[in-house]
Amino acid sequence: MATYSEADFEDSRFDYGERVRILLRHPKHGGIYGEAEGTCAAREKDVSFEARDGTERTKTLVWLKDIDGYEKPHDNLPDTTKEVDEAWFAEEALRKREGDPLDGVSFN
Repeated sequence: MATYSEADFEDSRFDYGERVRILLRHPKHGGIYGEAEGTCAAREKDVSFEARDGTERTKTLVWLKDIDGYEKPHDNLPDTTKEVDEAWFAEEALRKREGDPLDGVSFN
């Protein structure tokens, strides 16, 4: 369970309050289409969800706040996007702001 504190990040390579880059994936095609930045605010391990292929999977999610550069499709207006300034992201989609050893490594 996320506590929105430093304790959430004890076994993470990221720190509570750290500014990180987010690799943005296309929701239908899965390919990376850009980057945004956000601040780590909470972390929750072993969150279950259904993948695009219908299989059950688990991931560690990180709640990011103060996001810059992230837009998603608008719920009520077709072909329109809206800025999002806080959201959950898979931890594997996050990168250090500079010199991350995982730069160039793909994730699923």
